[in-house]
Amino acid sequence: MLEFEKAMIDSIPKPVADVATEVVAGEMLLYEPRQTRAVYLNPTAALVFGLCDGNRSVGDIMRTITECYLDDAASVSDDIFAAVKGLQASGVLVLG
Repeated sequence: MLEFEKAMIDSIPKPVADVATEVVAGEMLLYEPRQTRAVYLNPTAALVFGLCDGNRSVGDIMRTITECYLDDAASVSDDIFAAVKGLQASGVLVLG
């Protein structure tokens, strides 16, 4: 686990205020009105974003998802860290 991942594991992510979600043809789009842009989420990022409720830590989210993907838990963990980092960089998620 990398240093930024160790620092992130206990963080509690939550969506920023006013982010609107829309599901179109099975794909999720997020609209962040202050930046007036849309963020497309791949299936992994959509699952992660859906679990970011301000109550679960990144570690909790990882445990929840990896329980479903026991055969490929290491790869899934990397995808979860990448999704959280990408959502944060897109301005639709904050870490508390």
